[in-house]
Amino acid sequence: MTTTIRRNRLHDQVTRALAIRILAGTLVADGGASTEMELCRELGVSRTILREAIKVLSAKGLVEVRPKTGVRVNPRSEWSLLDPTLLMWQTEFGVDEKFVRNLCQVRLLLEPPTASAAAVGATDEEIERIHLNYLAMKRAKLDFSAFLEADHEFHSSISRASHNDFLIQINRIVHDALRGTQSIYKKRRDPVAAAAALDLHGAVADAIRERNPDTARDAMILVIRRAEQDIYLALYGPPSGSHHSLAQAGAVS
Repeated sequence: MTTTIRRNRLHDQVTRALAIRILAGTLVADGGASTEMELCRELGVSRTILREAIKVLSAKGLVEVRPKTGVRVNPRSEWSLLDPTLLMWQTEFGVDEKFVRNLCQVRLLLEPPTASAAAVGATDEEIERIHLNYLAMKRAKLDFSAFLEADHEFHSSISRASHNDFLIQINRIVHDALRGTQSIYKKRRDPVAAAAALDLHGAVADAIRERNPDTARDAMILVIRRAEQDIYLALYGPPSGSHHSLAQAGAVS
């Protein structure tokens, strides 16, 4: 089945279409004018538009353009995985167990020390902002969209309170990826699980307010592990068989 793209912002549309194919593993470019012409015909675009899209994908590490031999899809290890647009495409295409595991591993590396730093260096106003964001989560616990927005602001306010520009920027990218995964379990939202997650966020806010970096770090670890469990359950249901290891990795100990 072919799809002709004829909307505004044609360049962006073509770039996205090719990126989704790469993520799906259905675009295996073997170079040559014939491959380029086939893509042009299928997408209904000019070679100029296609080449502009390829340049964008090349800058993100998805493809390599070789003189005289054409375009080669790079292995995933060469992709700019933290590129915000690539993360958006990834969550749009669909996440799998490996993506969830890797994302949560990165969160475990970044967010617990971020919470610890916030407990040490946050101003009184920043601590109050973190607490207010937690209260916003509490008020929105029955409104999934509002809850996610408040949750995002909660984690963002902790990052800002760390006063570490590197942590702030990297956490922002990771949180954007997380927001893409959270929509997965919207229809499976469990009030009991939501209450448990809310309590864990409250423990982080309390530890930062008490300026206890060790407790803040440990509480954030539990928040991340709980989030991993929730995403896992939404993707696969109760753990069994080959997926059991992920559930164990995300279990709150």
